[in-house]
Amino acid sequence: MYFPTLLISLLPLASSLPLESRQFLPTGQTVKQDVINIHNAVLALDATVQAFQGSPLPTSLVDGTPVLLGVAEIHRVNRAGLRHAVAALPFSVEDSRQVVDAVVSTVNVSIPNATKNLKAKADAFKEGGLTLVVIASLNLLLYDHDTFSAATLLKTNPRIGEAKTKEGADAVANIHNVIVDAILFYGGSLV
Repeated sequence: MYFPTLLISLLPLASSLPLESRQFLPTGQTVKQDVINIHNAVLALDATVQAFQGSPLPTSLVDGTPVLLGVAEIHRVNRAGLRHAVAALPFSVEDSRQVVDAVVSTVNVSIPNATKNLKAKADAFKEGGLTLVVIASLNLLLYDHDTFSAATLLKTNPRIGEAKTKEGADAVANIHNVIVDAILFYGGSLV
């Protein structure tokens, strides 16, 4: 809980570092690549989910392992992105634009598609007794999304303009909403 406060208090020190020292800090380009890495991990998980056919317990525990590994990979690359966003100095205007464009053109497309495909597989996950695992995984990924997005938003340059800022915020809200929708969808199947 005190860690973010510590990092924020170190920002003035980081910005006063000589240029040679700053080149080791992550930049907006690093965070843009993190967004692309998340997108690629989502695409891989989506393909795994679409291939999942379901099976009864206990076989489903083995058959569902690739899905859990896909969730773990998204979590891993997301946390790397969070670390980069927190450690980065404020982004340049151009980096800020590119980060927003990357979010809009990648994860704002792949995550809604993946949640739609995940909902289509509800019966397969239910057959294997994995509904609660899906809900827990979605909650983890929602937390990851919300924290990485918040850290990234803090680093974007306000000089990108209101329209670009709104475009990014709308994409972030859309992703949040489709994940929440999938959680509610799977939660509704428990009753």
